[in-house]
Amino acid sequence: QGSKQLLNNYPVYITSKQWDEAVNSSKKDGRRLLRYLIRFVFTTDELKYSCGLGKRKRSVQSGETGPERRPLDPVKVTCLREFIRMHCTSNPDWWMPSEEQINKVFSDAVGHARQGRAVGTFLHNGTSYYEGAEHPGSQDEVFNRGMQDGSGD
Repeated sequence: QGSKQLLNNYPVYITSKQWDEAVNSSKKDGRRLLRYLIRFVFTTDELKYSCGLGKRKRSVQSGETGPERRPLDPVKVTCLREFIRMHCTSNPDWWMPSEEQINKVFSDAVGHARQGRAVGTFLHNGTSYYEGAEHPGSQDEVFNRGMQDGSGD
């Protein structure tokens, strides 16, 4: 169950098993790989209660209640960014996502976590959504389905 350090100068680790799953499931797509790594590196709560990369300017006086949302841990974010670039550079058959695409993967991950879509999350306030959660093997459809939560039928 040894841990794999993503980049030497960052204290960010995943297990070898997680790495194998991420690589095997990513179909040589850097965005997919990043999506898996985000899930492994950040807890659902970290994602859910963050303001993502903190890029969107929000007026402080919006009167929003609830805990202050802080940006995701910049060390982890930078590590994942660098890692994806490095991985795709050293494996030319992998698709290298652009800066915008990388940012979008992060913000999508935050959005999914807030909706309780991440598999294996247990929300204590009774608003847990479990559609898609019963297929732990293939989480792609959970992500690809995006915002259609079945309320239209």
